[in-house]
Amino acid sequence: MSQMNSVAMQSGKLHVKQIDIPTPGPGQVLVKSLACGICGSDIHITRHTNDVFDIYKNLGIMAKEAGDDQEVLLGHEYAAEIVSYGPNTKGELAKGTRVTSVPILLSAGGAGVGVTPGLYGAYSEYFIVDEALLLPIPDAVPSEAAAITEPLAVGLHAVNRAQMNNDDVAIVVGCGPIGLAAIAALKLQGVKHIVASDPQESKKQIALEFGATVYVNPMADDEVATAAALAGNNKVVIFECAGVSRLLNDYILRAPAKAKIIVTGVHTAPLNVNFAYATVKELDLIFSYYYQPEEFAQSLENIASGKIAWQKMRTGKVGIDGVQGAFDTLFKPNDHIKIIIEPWRTGELEKVTG
Repeated sequence: MSQMNSVAMQSGKLHVKQIDIPTPGPGQVLVKSLACGICGSDIHITRHTNDVFDIYKNLGIMAKEAGDDQEVLLGHEYAAEIVSYGPNTKGELAKGTRVTSVPILLSAGGAGVGVTPGLYGAYSEYFIVDEALLLPIPDAVPSEAAAITEPLAVGLHAVNRAQMNNDDVAIVVGCGPIGLAAIAALKLQGVKHIVASDPQESKKQIALEFGATVYVNPMADDEVATAAALAGNNKVVIFECAGVSRLLNDYILRAPAKAKIIVTGVHTAPLNVNFAYATVKELDLIFSYYYQPEEFAQSLENIASGKIAWQKMRTGKVGIDGVQGAFDTLFKPNDHIKIIIEPWRTGELEKVTG
């Protein structure tokens, strides 16, 4: 077998295509994709391809002259199985070992797996990872659970970036995968007051189960006022996990003095922000992106030790031919938190309960 199925994103559309199975280079490993989560950034790249590519070009990730019709082989939240090793590898893990890893290729200048044109992603049957970053998946951890390691690491990194005291009050804006990951990390850190804010009432129960102490529907109540009342002389720390750009200026206007705002959502369009309010109130505006390898490993351990109820995050499964349908569902109002793609099979989106 020399070819495989892969899901390609091009000009805002997804399609399954047959492509050659890649060959691992020096320091690299060919792996078979067992499970891959659909990330909010995958949705964002698909819906806002031109904005994302403009940033890639300005950062030197893509050539300036590259067209906006470049293909991206998506998928960076994965569990996989070792198939073969490339040159200059140690081969310490046996073939067939289930693994996950930080989704970057140090061997390709630190390019992101599943988000960079020209690289293979985990929506494909097979893809390439770096041996140096591999983590074996514990036997008791299902592959779909290991695929949730990546978003948990994003939330953990955001919480670590905040450097909170346990008496400070957190507001987590948006109770999707990253918001829930932040709530779980805050709870494990020992933060006493965690205010979950989401306009979907369906998110209330899971936010409380993950560790939120208060739930506020921002369409009905003021989550900032709620947090400020709880904080007293302590700080309010706002985690923006929704990726809704208008919220940034809104929270700068409403945040109490000395508050911190941690920006974790993906924002690629220019935004009009009046920083005078942030200056007068001496707000700390902190941006959080990806995570450290140690945080990724800790997130996998948190799953393995049962500290995080990953099953409650997984709300759907889909085969490789049903990915466009799953995206169509996620483009509209829905109750899903994390849909897991299983690229080794076919099948339409099906709901899963935790």
